[in-house]
Amino acid sequence: MSAKNNEIRSKLALLQLAEELGSISKACDIMGYSRDSYYRFKKQYATAGERGLKNLSRKKPAIKNRVSAEVEEQVIEIALDYPNYGQAKAAELLTARGCVISASGVRTIWVRHNLETKKSRLLALNAKLKQEEDWTPLEQQHLEQLYKLSPDEAMIECLFPGDICVQDTYDLGEITPLGQLYQHTFVDGYSQYAIAAVMTDNSSASVATFLSEIVLPWYRDNHIKINSILTDRGTEFSGRKGVAFNRVLSEQQIKHIQMRAYNGPVVNGIAARFQTFSYNEFFEPFLKANKVTSLQQLNQYFTEWQSQYNQSESQSGRYTLGRTAAEVLSLSRHLIPVESIENR
Repeated sequence: MSAKNNEIRSKLALLQLAEELGSISKACDIMGYSRDSYYRFKKQYATAGERGLKNLSRKKPAIKNRVSAEVEEQVIEIALDYPNYGQAKAAELLTARGCVISASGVRTIWVRHNLETKKSRLLALNAKLKQEEDWTPLEQQHLEQLYKLSPDEAMIECLFPGDICVQDTYDLGEITPLGQLYQHTFVDGYSQYAIAAVMTDNSSASVATFLSEIVLPWYRDNHIKINSILTDRGTEFSGRKGVAFNRVLSEQQIKHIQMRAYNGPVVNGIAARFQTFSYNEFFEPFLKANKVTSLQQLNQYFTEWQSQYNQSESQSGRYTLGRTAAEVLSLSRHLIPVESIENR
């Protein structure tokens, strides 16, 4: 049995023992809890059932351990201004500017934004300049170096919003009284704009419904055509059981890229990171504090949270470079081919 289940069983046992003994003090002494803990557990159980007794996950991104946003921006700026510099030279230059940071600190930020190799930094510079439509002689020289590089690894390149997107499903577990639920996730590989919904199954029919009724209408309304969708090799996306999903792709003339999402350098774990973040930041706190009465209610609050996420949460990545998904969409709209908009 998992530690989390043992934790819930222990708290339930305290509540039950107090009722059987008719004495909260005796039950707390026996179980090793304080009276304050008993009343807190009782309130949590009355509000959200057993799920309310589970401690919130402490495995959150170590935001407090990161450097400030200003320092991170300077590290990214150096990476794009001097893509040929290594981490030690970049740290030396930053220190000379008054921004004290170690070479390992530079690398940590570069890894977070997929800037750890010279090729990655040149590709990021290319994306940034295309977004801003601003070219200087020095930057042009850097880009010429990019195209002289011989590709030494498989790499998926996103050229604009909608070019390559990632779709995935995530097991949310049993949620009383709704039963087994799944999070369906769709993330734009370029801007990292996320669209997600909670459904009762993860069959090919459900992923097809999510794509055709939730994702595609949003993209049409925003005049963006989806060129390709990357998925893993789950049965809902491939083989005999994946017929419904692939039928939608065929009807919409969308290419299907099948691979393990974490094997793609550009779309490296994008869906997985969003799913982990949304579980920690939305589902655990919400389900602990609220008693869910319907799937519609849960999706309503989840949609509101997603809007805030897309508008306010800065994204690490080669194309986002610390901007929010909404900002990247706005900056890169001119990169979308005209024919894609006209034929959406």
